[in-house]
Amino acid sequence: MNSELHALVDEATVDCYNDEEKVTGLFTMIHEHLALPRGAEWIEANRLWAKGFGR
Repeated sequence: MNSELHALVDEATVDCYNDEEKVTGLFTMIHEHLALPRGAEWIEANRLWAKGFGR
C-alpha cells in the first residue's frame, strides 16, 4: 500500500479498539466519501462485512 492509503486507513480507524470497529470505521469513511449508486453501496457493504469476518 502507498503512504496516502495508509494515512486514510489510519484516519478511519484512529479510535478503534478491535477489528469490528475497524471494519465499521472503514465502511463509514467509504460511505461518506465515495460516490456510488444506491444499490452498489449495499452490495459493497455486504461484501466488505463478509470479508472482514472471514465469511
